[in-house]
Amino acid sequence: MKKLISLYACILIASVTIAQPILTNSNFIYTYPDSVVYIVADSSSVLDTTTGANVIFDYTKLRTYGLTQTGYYVNPALTSGASDFPTANLAENSSVSTQNYIYTLNSTDSVTNLGFIANVTGFGLTTAKYNVNPEVVMKFPFSYGNSYTDNYAGSFSANVALVGLVTTNATGSVTIQADAWGTLIFSSTLSIDSVIRVKRVESMVTDPIILSPLPNIPPITVNATMISYYKPSVSKAPILSFVYGSYTQNGTVIDSTSSVVSKYPIAFVSVDEINTFSSIQLYPNPTNNVATLLIEAEKAADVNVNLLNSLGQQVLQITNSKTIVGKNQFLIDTSKIPSGIYFVTINVDGKMTSSRKLVVE
Repeated sequence: MKKLISLYACILIASVTIAQPILTNSNFIYTYPDSVVYIVADSSSVLDTTTGANVIFDYTKLRTYGLTQTGYYVNPALTSGASDFPTANLAENSSVSTQNYIYTLNSTDSVTNLGFIANVTGFGLTTAKYNVNPEVVMKFPFSYGNSYTDNYAGSFSANVALVGLVTTNATGSVTIQADAWGTLIFSSTLSIDSVIRVKRVESMVTDPIILSPLPNIPPITVNATMISYYKPSVSKAPILSFVYGSYTQNGTVIDSTSSVVSKYPIAFVSVDEINTFSSIQLYPNPTNNVATLLIEAEKAADVNVNLLNSLGQQVLQITNSKTIVGKNQFLIDTSKIPSGIYFVTINVDGKMTSSRKLVVE
């Protein structure tokens, strides 16, 4: 009899361990003043496209430069967009840009995106209000096999230099799908079972943007894809997320971005101080105009130096050249990039050899 009870217990434990996860209001929605710290992975990391039930997600090759970012969940009434989003009951921003906010209305059966405030390249601080038709970005309960599409519409406004207040309208659609669940493997010693993957794909098109007396801007198409892995029993935040976005105009990409973040430790990119250099100096640090990178080389080598932001994305290519024996000086113009923390990465003969933090004020 004891053996039979033990067998039933083992079966029960196993079934709980591999149970299909379900997203609900209580295990998905944050409340203020919550926060979550993410490790930023190399943005060139490859997405595992495996779909299906009880599958394996292999992310053993994820790497990081050691960067982190923090997401904050705050009271919307205490933010700059309080008057624009009076019905929001949660706002989210991050350490990447404290000016940017996403405003949501959270209920027992859904999460509705009401709009955002963001610093948009070429327009400055822009307010997007989905005041014609809000965007539903999650419905509860949500589990493997569930999917839906929602249409949304609203207005955009920004104060543009030499023009003043500029407004336009936009319409879009979003599709949310739980296309897989299973076990996510970070390394030989870290794997997480009962993980659900949620894929969010959206596309939005603006009306033409009137910039009188400047030339008008044709409609802009915004495409975004977010693929997130959730373990709802341990965290409301995704344990791993891939985000891709782009702006296109007349069929031409005018800007794009990608980022990968993880709540769990991942392996570092190999940083090996080799005998090529006798010294590396970066000054002034902090800087608000121009910084100097001084490399003392023991031998000639092919060197690729880049400036990365806190998402691990390339901001500037500082040089891609061959060093000479002795002193090599490279200037880094920071006058046109936003204040924040950046990283100067040095690759020798295709191999990552060093990284230096640079603060831009």
